Amino acid sequence: MSKNKTKIFTLDTNFKKEVWFLIRLFTVSFVGTTTIFWIAEYDKNSINSFIDVIWWWVVTSTTVGYGDITPSSDLGRIAGVIAIVIGIFGYTHTITLILERVKKRFYQEEKGLLPYRGKNHIVICEYTAYADELIHALRGYEKTKNIDRVIIGSLVETRPYPDCHFIHGVSVSPVIQEKACIDTADAIFVFENIRYTDPDIKTLHVVSRIMRKNKHAPIYVELDNPEHPLLNTLPRSIIPMKNHDIIHAILAKEGFDIERYWDKK
Repeated sequence: MSKNKTKIFTLDTNFKKEVWFLIRLFTVSFVGTTTIFWIAEYDKNSINSFIDVIWWWVVTSTTVGYGDITPSSDLGRIAGVIAIVIGIFGYTHTITLILERVKKRFYQEEKGLLPYRGKNHIVICEYTAYADELIHALRGYEKTKNIDRVIIGSLVETRPYPDCHFIHGVSVSPVIQEKACIDTADAIFVFENIRYTDPDIKTLHVVSRIMRKNKHAPIYVELDNPEHPLLNTLPRSIIPMKNHDIIHAILAKEGFDIERYWDKK
């Protein structure tokens, strides 16, 4: 288990324990102090029903102190002090838990640990220099600027851009593909990971896995050899992107030539 996943697992476990602790704490406070207050203050200070006691507990435990119901006996005051002390601890701890939960959500988004919830999006497999050029081109292209972009990548640890969804992991993994909702994507771009000796073979392996889940979307694939013999073994055709042509277009047009490939859909 990775450090990030271990950290999230620990946070989830601690969160559940603390929530249950707070539930038990407030339950003890409510049952204990309202019972004592009811016994000590019944038929005094306009306390004629248990609803009045519940109202007193809420305004007392939250330290609002509305003032319409106040204890007149020593036992009632003791109940009030207990409700106030537990309330100060309990409510401040509750606010802290909520803030930690929000912080955890942002952390998971930045680290690519949350699944994407959507469809008809564009999936970009591997965040490389060419993929970065593609992202800029997709933003400015009329046909794609309003389509969600989901990046699957193992080469970076955090989300590259705030307007892109990020899934951290290897593109060949079925679990990672599911998190990216690759089966409902409208277009898929697969870029080479040059860490491998023969990146074309690894790239086509990723493509074959993608085709098992998505049978309709066009798949744009960066290849050194667009005539690679393994292309004939794929269940359907792809749209090859020769890396020499990609860099040539980037240098000549100052950006990824998205129109050249998108119109081949």
